Order: sequence, then C-alpha cells, then structure tokens
Amino acid sequence: MNRSKLLIIVLLVIVIVLGGSGSWKLFGHITGFSYANADKYTAGNAEISDPVENLDIDWTAGQINIEYHTGSGVTVSETSPKPLAEEHKLRWWLDGKTLRIRYIKDGVTLTFGLDKTLTVSLPRGTTLKKAEISATSADISTDNLLADEIVFDTTSGDLNVYTSAKKLTAGSTSGDITIQQRLDLDSVNVSSTSGAIGLTLGNAKKVDVGSTSGSILVTAAGSVGNIRLDSTSGSITPDLQDVEKADFSSTSGDITATLASFTDLNADTTSGDVNLKLTETTGFTLDLDASPKKLRTTLPMAVKGEGKYVFGDGNARLRVSTTSGGIRIEKY
Repeated sequence: MNRSKLLIIVLLVIVIVLGGSGSWKLFGHITGFSYANADKYTAGNAEISDPVENLDIDWTAGQINIEYHTGSGVTVSETSPKPLAEEHKLRWWLDGKTLRIRYIKDGVTLTFGLDKTLTVSLPRGTTLKKAEISATSADISTDNLLADEIVFDTTSGDLNVYTSAKKLTAGSTSGDITIQQRLDLDSVNVSSTSGAIGLTLGNAKKVDVGSTSGSILVTAAGSVGNIRLDSTSGSITPDLQDVEKADFSSTSGDITATLASFTDLNADTTSGDVNLKLTETTGFTLDLDASPKKLRTTLPMAVKGEGKYVFGDGNARLRVSTTSGGIRIEKY
C-alpha cells in the first residue's frame, strides 16, 4: 500500500471516530472541521445590518478580538500572514439573531502555518443575550464585552478579556486566564488545568474558581456572597473586601488571603502554608485543625479549649486545617 493511500485511510478513520461537530489537527498541518448546517454558511468577511443578539464563535489558531465601533451593524473580518484560499476563509451564518462564525470550510484541509486573526466589531452599547467563544490554540481578547451570559472555552490559547456580564463561565486547559469584570455579577465559574487564573471583580453573588496546577489570584473590590477557590498544586491568593462565605482549598499550594470582612471562612491545605491577613474590626472564632505549634499570629486571641481560639467578639467563623503546612494570621 503506498503512502498516499495509507494517509487517506487514516483520515477517514479519524473522521469516522470523531464524527459530530468540532475540530482536530493531524501532524499540525491537516485540519478537520465539522459543524452542522455547513451549507448555510457564507465564506469571507461580512457587514451585517440585521439585529444580532447572540454570538457563537469557534476558532482554531491565531487570535480572536471582540471590539466596538460607533457606527451601526456588525462587521466580521479576518487577517492572515498569507493569502487565503477559498477553503481557508472564515465561514459565517446569521441563524435568526445568532451570529455563528467558524474557522474554515467544513471538512478536511491542509493548513500549513494558518494562524488567522478574527475581529468582530459590534455597535457601541450593544448588550448581547449570550456570547459563546471557543478556541483551540487561539488567544481571545475582548473590549468590555457586554452580555447577559458569556462563555469562554480555550485549549492552549490565552484568555485576556474585559467583560460586563451577569453570568460568566471560562475554561482553559493550558492557557492563562485573565478576566476583568466591570459590572456586578450573579455568578462566575472559571477553571483551568495548568494555566494561571487572574480574576478582578466588583460585586458578585457567587464565585467558583478551580485549577489543577495553575495559580489562582482573585481580587474583589465589592461584596461577595459565596466564593470557592480550589487548587491541587497551584497557589491561591484572594484579596477581598466583604465576604459572606469563603472556602479556600489546596493540596500542596499555599493559601495567602487578605480579607477586610467575612462571616464564614474555611482554609484547608495538606502540605501548603496558610497565611491570612484579617482586619481587627472583624471578630472571629477560630477552629484549628492542626498542631497549635504551627500557628503564628499577631492578633490577640484567647484560648477557649482544644483547637479553639477567639478574637474580638468572636462572631465570624474561621476554620483552618493543614497537615504539614504552617499557619500565620496577622493584622491587615
């Protein structure tokens, strides 16, 4: 069997096994892209005058930019370091009021060094109902993207965005995630495997951030209802003002938290250190699940029994647990 026939068989097997929609790469140069209703998509750049309420973008390599302009209508454009063949041009489809954008033509194609930059420009002041933006190895950047709900998903590309959303979800495998949220949030859920996570918030009702080996940094200038930060080996560094309930958990990473006010706080590590900076205005009762010899503090706490300490009025609840890590509680 000659080499070309073998390659065709391999490609056919991959297509059959993967099926459905999505994209894949073989040897970094052969790309397969499959999506529903491919025959309804149009190739190339576009200016869309009809109303757009939702964005659905699936991009492979390069860059995704979402920005705003002072005119009317939505513009979709792409740039490439080399001339684009017809099958390599973006595809778009206005499905009702949902603008769907895909990387290339549906099917299997050669993509040697094809890194394209997609730019979607919306009329300034536009608030979308939902924006779903997915990328394989492309970076994602937005200029204060306004939407009721935003979903970001990337494999190896970095996410560096400004957002204004009620509900925000972001996930990455190895890319870094940096999000600056401008408006109050109902909920935010961010996850990463090995990429670092940086999240800047105002007010938020619910915050859930998880990472395997990447670091987690969360800053909130306003009030937070419920926040959970979880990492296996990455460090956790929250800087918060007013928190109702907080749960910080790490296996081997350190927890370094600054809190101006809290009602219920739990910090749990196996081998990582726990460092807390707390204000003197919030009294708390500490339940310590660790050797008292590990505790170092600059706050005057009264011992009220085995593993129990009280500072101030003792109203807030504080639980700290570590197996082999050190514990330090100091004045903020």
